[in-house]
Amino acid sequence: MQQRQGASWYIPSVRLDPSCEIPYTVCTIQPGAQIITRTPLRDEVYRQILEQVSRGDLPPGARVKDSDLAARLGVSRTPVREALLRLAREGVVAADMGRGFSVTPLDRAEMQETGAILARLETLALELSGEVPAERLALLAGIDRELAGVRGNPDQCIDLDEQWHRTLLQGCPNGRLLSMITSLWQVPRRYMRAYLRDAGRLSLSTQHHARIIEALRGNDREAAARRFAHHWQRGIEELSAWIAR
Repeated sequence: MQQRQGASWYIPSVRLDPSCEIPYTVCTIQPGAQIITRTPLRDEVYRQILEQVSRGDLPPGARVKDSDLAARLGVSRTPVREALLRLAREGVVAADMGRGFSVTPLDRAEMQETGAILARLETLALELSGEVPAERLALLAGIDRELAGVRGNPDQCIDLDEQWHRTLLQGCPNGRLLSMITSLWQVPRRYMRAYLRDAGRLSLSTQHHARIIEALRGNDREAAARRFAHHWQRGIEELSAWIAR
């Protein structure tokens, strides 16, 4: 387990137990005290498959067999099939009659529609966040410096970019809104990874991030929200143009 600096709690570890069909998570809250939380196995399997699709381990068009995934994850085929059917309903994979499943190809409309929703939701979350403290602004600038130094590693670029967005919005008091944003981020992650690899981009620009931080340092939240929305719009346009090429 990993311990957070200066705190008495630990990042939970997830254990898949095929015999009970329920993975359990153990979190140490303070010395001598433990809390066990349970998550349905199908939900954990769903999360892991979605992560593989988002990270490109299962690329667009790839054939997906429930038996192969079950063996890889060390579980029975039942929760894997339940997870794949859920992903099919969400459009992440397609069910092919008698042939299993395949990862759906990249689609310009999906990126544009999901990107537009995320732009609105994240801008709203920023507006609800109130004043961003100097400590968080310094953290955002630090993430940007790290991001600017990454070369030729799409996964690290995307992880840092998503971390920047999460850090920016962590002051939002609306937990449901943040949960929706986290769920929707799986879509642009998949497109961004494919774009960075195909377009030969070595890194992500932090120019828009810097302008947002600048507005927040001046406590001009309206300007920050406008720049944030513009940042999303430019990203959507760039990805859409690449898909349509």
